[in-house]
Amino acid sequence: MKLKISTFKEPKHIGIVTCVCWNNTEDVFSCGDDHKLLKWNLVNNECMTITTFTEDFFPTSISLFPKTSQGGIKNQHDVILISSADGKFHILNHNGRIEKSVIAHQGACLTAQWSPDGAGLLTGGEDGCVKIWSRNGLLRSSIVQSDVPCFSASWSPDCGAILYTKGDHVVIKHLNSNTKVTKWKAHDGLILCIAWNPNYNLIITGGEDGYAKVWDTFGQLMYVSVKHDQPLTSVTWSPAGNMFVVGSFNLIRLCDSNGRSYCLDRPSTGSIFSISWSSDGTQLAAACANGQVLFAHIIDREYTWKNYTCKQITRKVVAIKDIISDQSDQIDYPDRVIQIALGYNYLVIATVKQCFIHKLTSWNTPVTFDLKEGSISMILLAERCICVIERAGVSIYSYMGRLLASPRILRPETVGWTSVSLGPDTLAVIDHADRKVIQVFELPTGLIVRSSTDNIVTKLTHKMTVSCIALSQTGPLNERQIALLDYNRDLYVVTFKEAKPKFLKLGAQVLNISWSSESELLVGLRANSVVAWCCPRAATQPDWVALTTVSKDITDLGRNPSIASIEEGVVCICRGNGSLVRVSLAIFPEKLLKHIEGNVWDAALQLCRTVEDEALWACLAVLAWQHNQLAIAEEAFALIHQYHQVFYIQHLRKTIPEKLSTNQQLSSVKADV
Repeated sequence: MKLKISTFKEPKHIGIVTCVCWNNTEDVFSCGDDHKLLKWNLVNNECMTITTFTEDFFPTSISLFPKTSQGGIKNQHDVILISSADGKFHILNHNGRIEKSVIAHQGACLTAQWSPDGAGLLTGGEDGCVKIWSRNGLLRSSIVQSDVPCFSASWSPDCGAILYTKGDHVVIKHLNSNTKVTKWKAHDGLILCIAWNPNYNLIITGGEDGYAKVWDTFGQLMYVSVKHDQPLTSVTWSPAGNMFVVGSFNLIRLCDSNGRSYCLDRPSTGSIFSISWSSDGTQLAAACANGQVLFAHIIDREYTWKNYTCKQITRKVVAIKDIISDQSDQIDYPDRVIQIALGYNYLVIATVKQCFIHKLTSWNTPVTFDLKEGSISMILLAERCICVIERAGVSIYSYMGRLLASPRILRPETVGWTSVSLGPDTLAVIDHADRKVIQVFELPTGLIVRSSTDNIVTKLTHKMTVSCIALSQTGPLNERQIALLDYNRDLYVVTFKEAKPKFLKLGAQVLNISWSSESELLVGLRANSVVAWCCPRAATQPDWVALTTVSKDITDLGRNPSIASIEEGVVCICRGNGSLVRVSLAIFPEKLLKHIEGNVWDAALQLCRTVEDEALWACLAVLAWQHNQLAIAEEAFALIHQYHQVFYIQHLRKTIPEKLSTNQQLSSVKADV
């Protein structure tokens, strides 16, 4: 992955460009010390002057009214907020006419930003004050008064707190006065720029000491960069939160959320004062000291699935290759490619106007459908459906391009990779308003899943804040499970179609989780090991969980490792530094789970007798017990020395007459006994 950088041959600004922002995926606003507001169109490579301000107008920041899916007032979607060096902020319409100017600070107003929900705005100034204003420019509160200038400030993703700089310290001020202020020293020197991740709740700071640092909301250091030669003047997160970019003197660097550097470019632009992402997360615009506006596009994105690889070569060209047959092709699209997804024998390409679904066996004849809006932030694939997350909403499509459902999700633009999961018949999303709540949508209706005993709309509520969720990919809908990690790194599973869903704990100190796409095998990462829970349904019996869990020690995983894929019991792990390592962990348990899912019990029993592994026998015992295969369960429990369970099964077999030995009747007798 790298940035393809482009600029106009001649600077359109005279003097320093101080701020930029995106209007849509193809239009950019810029403002500089030449007192001009310019609009750039990347499709036509045109630049036009929107307005020219007075000679004493020197802008310091610019923010466009957020285009949320909740709509609001349509004409406010092009409302521009600009702060200036005379202590004012200005509200402009899309034609550049100043609707309102407000004196906000003594000295320069260094930053101004709309809230993510568009309900208000905040400003920070040279006088050390941070203030919150209404959408119409009326003062609501002056929440911070200090003798140190506030160089940068930002809203929290839920608009419940303010992040701002105070010299070499970072401060989080909650708007609820009962909550304690969080403050910590972040740099040796002034902090010039900060940004708050909308999806992963991480904070990035850049300072005069040349370091970029990533923190959690408690002030714990998650990552520190190498020391740069010059102060860092701009930092910003991508809309999906999985990448960030930093800018300095003649330098722009793209990194993933763990800090691993994708690319480093040194354009001759002078200091980069402001960087802005497009809403689809594939383009950048930067304000430069030499009068240029720098544009960058992310290319060389690579995706792999089994024996297929896909790589974006240019803005409109994608290359695909079958490694086994050595068959390859380059596919040219009519519009710019913004998102790619590969899996389940399909390649899905989203451009700014259409979505193309290629079957990997015949990728030259795609299925196409039009998109609601050209700002897709994410594409999720499952066995039978596709989830497309746009700023306009969430849509579920079949692989034939038919719209199946449009679940209603609050602020879909803030949905991150860890807060959403797609199954073959279900979509699960962490509630943005209350992250203890998981909303589950049954497909294709798009309605929140109802309890099996009543018709009341239900939501899953955990006792702790949920940080990550994952849906199981196999089995019937009424047995679908959700695995989740909370902020304590505890792993739970829940079967949400039960009358009273229960959160059952599987383990602690788990960093990342993933389900196998071919069986009910759940894999998790710990600091120095990888763990496979072969029978997550056994969580009701702690002894059974221990017997059916397989683990393997592995070192040097680094910070925040992740599971890239699970194939045939082999786990591919992405270390913190980006390198991949494959661990053979649960080959035989995965085969056993496939036999049982296919109801081939003789083959499952033969596999266990051949391998002669205690964990494998334990898996067979638990699964046979759950599927009421008492004879097989009795043999398996005996071989793992669970004699009390053997006696219990023998008691059941004597108690239940042969004519009553159906699965349903046996289950009721097991419950009664």
